[in-house]
Amino acid sequence: MSLDRWESGVTVVRSRWTGLERDWQSVVVAATIIVTTGLLEVQIPW
Repeated sequence: MSLDRWESGVTVVRSRWTGLERDWQSVVVAATIIVTTGLLEVQIPW
């Protein structure tokens, strides 16, 4: 029974880590696009 609780905890931590990793990747991509757009002075037709 103790092993099941441990595996459950590991699963929760892994799931949260994957979510955070995905969030950080999104932030890096967005920042890269914004910086590149600013440096190249590309006009975005909003």
